[in-house]
Amino acid sequence: MNFALIASLSLVALAAPAAQSPNGDEGRRFSRDSMPWSVGERLEFRVKFGMFNVGRGALEVVGVESIRSTPVWHVQFTISGGALGWDLVDTMQSWFGTEDLITRRFVHNSDENGRLRRRSVEVFPERGLYVNQAGDTLATVVSPLDDASFFFYARTMPLEVGRTYTVPRYYVRDRNPVHIRVVRRQTISVPAGRFSCIVIQPVFRSRGLFGQGGEAYIWLTDDSARIPVRIRGSMTIGTLDMSLTSRR
Repeated sequence: MNFALIASLSLVALAAPAAQSPNGDEGRRFSRDSMPWSVGERLEFRVKFGMFNVGRGALEVVGVESIRSTPVWHVQFTISGGALGWDLVDTMQSWFGTEDLITRRFVHNSDENGRLRRRSVEVFPERGLYVNQAGDTLATVVSPLDDASFFFYARTMPLEVGRTYTVPRYYVRDRNPVHIRVVRRQTISVPAGRFSCIVIQPVFRSRGLFGQGGEAYIWLTDDSARIPVRIRGSMTIGTLDMSLTSRR
């Protein structure tokens, strides 16, 4: 039961009008100082499955670094927990441009009941390709995003209630497009407090909670920060709920 895969923004229904490339991102430049996040931001979550607390999660902006002379945000998403003989430590890291929000590197390490998995990707957007951990060179899309950077990109979107945004930017070409449906506004309470939120439903062309036909939702604060305060979805064996406990 890979909760990190289920909850990854990787981290992001088709009933409303679609809008292609909602921000006109091809070639768009961003300002590091105007982003909804900053270096040192750390969001901590309680992870529940049904009625049971099964672990903790954290989403963190580690810093600004450089990859091939390009300044990049380094972000990290970690989940750890276990129940009934199941144990997981899962970490996703992404490096994406501070000025274009395009992925340059993505690493996903998972230890589930002693079963180790590693995914490592180097992305060369200017050449339209990426290299995976096996050394295979594969074609990618324009302005590619990975599982974690996609989540941060969603925080910059206008998110107009009633619209579905079609975003063909996932770095694996045949898993596009990603649809993000903006469902409603809602005020909710989580361990960190009470928040006015915008509720979105991301749908990827893949299996899992955010796959086609899934019923998963993300609550983002209805302000310029767009802080994720809850991720929740229904599965055949129960309900997964990640709720914000603290923000630094």
